[in-house]
Amino acid sequence: MKRKALMITGLCALAVGLAQVGVRPASANATHRAAMATTIIRVETHQSIFKMSAKTAPRGTVIFKVTNTASYKHDFSIKGQTTRPLSQGQSQTLRVTFLRPGRYPYKDTIDHHASWGLKGVFIIT
Repeated sequence: MKRKALMITGLCALAVGLAQVGVRPASANATHRAAMATTIIRVETHQSIFKMSAKTAPRGTVIFKVTNTASYKHDFSIKGQTTRPLSQGQSQTLRVTFLRPGRYPYKDTIDHHASWGLKGVFIIT
């Protein structure tokens, strides 16, 4: 009987210890990962503006499908990732992961294109 009581006491102490260090069951980790969304945003570069299908997305992975419709070469840069310079009609995809909500500036890094208006802020909710 004493042995059974000691075993139950030990298991209770282990459970309390695990709870204090923040160990979550595997299902809780799966739920956390499932909350991360994947969003596709179409980006068109024009002579002096970016046209985006949306300017906000939930946190997670955002796939930017960038197409240059202008006669000048343009690129698209956000969160340290940049497309190659795209000629008219060319496209490239950027896959960017946003772990935290916030405001993320984007721009065209070629010459002084950002000063023409090829810049903005993308919002992660």
